[in-house]
Amino acid sequence: MSNNLESIKRPNFFYVGHTRSGTTSLKEELDQHPEIYFYYPKSWKKPNGPFGFESSFESDEEFLEEFRGVNEKIIGQKRGDYLSCPWAAEKIKKFSTNAKIIMTLRNPIDVMYSLHSTMLYRETVENIKNFEDALKIEQERKEKYGYNVIPKKYHPHMMYRETVRYPKQVERYFKLFGKENVKVIIFEEYIKNKSLTLQEIFKFLDVDDSFEIKSVKTNAGRKYRNRTIHSAVMNNKFGIRGVLRNIPGIANTYRKINNSESKRVPLNPILKKSLQEDIRKEVDELSEMLGKDLSFWYKN
Repeated sequence: MSNNLESIKRPNFFYVGHTRSGTTSLKEELDQHPEIYFYYPKSWKKPNGPFGFESSFESDEEFLEEFRGVNEKIIGQKRGDYLSCPWAAEKIKKFSTNAKIIMTLRNPIDVMYSLHSTMLYRETVENIKNFEDALKIEQERKEKYGYNVIPKKYHPHMMYRETVRYPKQVERYFKLFGKENVKVIIFEEYIKNKSLTLQEIFKFLDVDDSFEIKSVKTNAGRKYRNRTIHSAVMNNKFGIRGVLRNIPGIANTYRKINNSESKRVPLNPILKKSLQEDIRKEVDELSEMLGKDLSFWYKN
């Protein structure tokens, strides 16, 4: 690795999540803008930036080297766990003092339910199929293995309720970066009017806000036919992911056969009502922080 890091233009923008909130679609939309560069790993072996729960890099300097030769006005990185990870904001601030921050917030109940399906059917790290049962065991998982440390047994996104503690997560970024440097996007507003949301983001990033973006939809819900096979793919046993990447068309064929798109069963109404009561206080607190009424998250 070169020691001449001063010549590298440092990232000045971070899209910190939230997970399961349309962040990949929005990232790919923003990345169409000629003044914006989003980090894509140069190697599939290094998918994770250095600031969240897991890192693919031994140091910030090694990560910075990934941006050598990048000259766009806005240089950014997206990670779905930078908002929920307790130490990410401080690490990002140290790495890029004047960075701007974008985050997307979605109805926390929808995030939890979607996240459980993702952990169960895509990542294959969750083994409790019933969402309500998985919620009940969360406290035991936290007590046994902790949350504010790099988990050794449970992925942090399996702490479903903890993942959507929005007020304290948003407050960390407001305090460290200044509220004026943090753009909070409400997922439901983004879905209703993408063009307006994109224009607001472009103005926030001080780039040409007249540039037209093609809408993108990614990360649809999926289910596997065979968990053992899909787990082998996700864990890259025998280098199988490299094979899927290198043979044209085989990855799409695999998804159609063993990991096809699937709509989630609607949430149990009784459980939904209970969760709405549970999130009410935090949603009201967030509404006050943002100056925006988000009570529809627990009323609808």
